[in-house]
Amino acid sequence: MSDLKAQSTISDRPLEVSTGQGLWGAWLPKYSWGETPSGNAVISDDMDLFGYHGDLKIVRRFLGTRTSFESRAFYATAESTANGVGAGENLPRPDGGVPDFNLSSGQAWRLTSGVENYGFDVSLRDTWVTRFGGLSAGCAFSYIAFDQTFDTTLNNLDLLREELDANYRGGKAFVGWDGCFLGRPSNLDLLIGFYDMNADYDTDINYQTEMSKNVTTLEANFTTRRVFRDIEFGTTLGVMYFTDMPMIEHNDNAPASIGTDDAFTMKFLFEILL
Repeated sequence: MSDLKAQSTISDRPLEVSTGQGLWGAWLPKYSWGETPSGNAVISDDMDLFGYHGDLKIVRRFLGTRTSFESRAFYATAESTANGVGAGENLPRPDGGVPDFNLSSGQAWRLTSGVENYGFDVSLRDTWVTRFGGLSAGCAFSYIAFDQTFDTTLNNLDLLREELDANYRGGKAFVGWDGCFLGRPSNLDLLIGFYDMNADYDTDINYQTEMSKNVTTLEANFTTRRVFRDIEFGTTLGVMYFTDMPMIEHNDNAPASIGTDDAFTMKFLFEILL
């Protein structure tokens, strides 16, 4: 690869399209509803979720310049279930109304929690080829969505369905490196994001509320590739930290509200260059 055409130290293709499929983990704010006399939650889920992640990435290199255009779309989903038995506790209504929901002694409850995470990035990157590899910097427009659902049943009968949707719109700045790691073409990106987050809470008992907040994210992605029978495969390990992720706050004698706590996601993908 000539220095004139080099966009990176690991590829001189003007266009790359890759797809990845793999595992996804999300450590989201805990869900809790009601309080026992000892101060514990009546119904709760730690919201440590594991599921599927898939993405599609396009890289367009303008050979002869330092600049490349990149775009990525992704989708992830996971679900968890928590179970327990009541001991005569009351569960405050999300709308603040009376009477509270009652969880009779011996009554079995089940909470099914699910999350869908999807979005896209559109970015520009400039790369400088050095003796240490390709060093790059750039910026991106980014959209991220988290759609969470919480379905509670008592003795297999529906009690309450709650939805908590969050939309993050903002931008990222990043620095990157590409080169050979253990003899394989590899690249590392470190990113910081700044977002406007809008969250909406809705229930099936006709109560809704919303909130907005500025959020910062930190992200790292490492990809390494190899060629097998003229097909280029790769693996990607990525982590992302959110300073604020919305959570439902059930309040005694008052309507439910939206709070925030930090959150963390991780992905491990097997990729193929199309």
